[in-house]
Amino acid sequence: MIKKTSLPLLGHIVRVGHSVVAVAAMFSGIASADDSRPARSNVLLVLADDLGWQDVKCYDIDEPSPFETPNIDALAQKGVMFWQGYSPAPSCAPSRGAIMTGAHPARTQLTHVVGGTPPAAYHKTAHRMMPPWYSGRMSTDYVSLAQALRGNGYTTGHSGKWHLAKKHFSYPQPEDIGFDWTRSHAGTTQKMTPHRLTGFATNDPKDPYRLDQNGFATHELSEDALTFVREHKDQPFFLFYATKLVHAPIHTRSERLLKKYVEKLGVELPENPKEWKG
Repeated sequence: MIKKTSLPLLGHIVRVGHSVVAVAAMFSGIASADDSRPARSNVLLVLADDLGWQDVKCYDIDEPSPFETPNIDALAQKGVMFWQGYSPAPSCAPSRGAIMTGAHPARTQLTHVVGGTPPAAYHKTAHRMMPPWYSGRMSTDYVSLAQALRGNGYTTGHSGKWHLAKKHFSYPQPEDIGFDWTRSHAGTTQKMTPHRLTGFATNDPKDPYRLDQNGFATHELSEDALTFVREHKDQPFFLFYATKLVHAPIHTRSERLLKKYVEKLGVELPENPKEWKG
């Protein structure tokens, strides 16, 4: 979640299979004639990639989630939660395409990740099933969410993961389907070298992942999203913030958080860090 903005939020939390989507209406500075409310509310769409819907505490229905998600929980308390929102696909790219177009993956022709190649068996003996052909990119025959909002006077922005084609930077890109502003960095998901027990964030001002006042590593995707908000806070805007967290590689730049959750979950780190899988 974007934590640093002071703008009031009205939110909706939706569980969609492998991901959790937070939709927030942020009051803009453009007021209507009677000044009682803005003429258009700003729209912030936050997509957490590969986050299990019960990984956030506001969706606890059995045992409490061990993960602490206070910002998402606070947004849920002030808004509306949907308990029957389901993902149109079990993987990220087609789900993202469905969100952008409002169309089922079968219609956008993007039903899985990568695609664009002739069908082939996964394995000669272990798994000989052949999946159907699917496109190597999302169809652009649909009016996207960004195009619809831009057509209604919104400035549209994107920060974070995109991946609606065979490669991350293949066509179509955000600007091809209606986004005025886009930035995409790896942020804290950049590979830690030589292994995931090195390269932790520090307090050094020159550290690109430097720790903030709360002890969290700086995530460039969040900083980019905040930049867009600051630059467009005086006009109606739509921001699609698609964080690459918690997608693989599974690691954290915060040594403090790693130690905290190792203890909380009762797990042990491998003696050989290079054996850390996932």
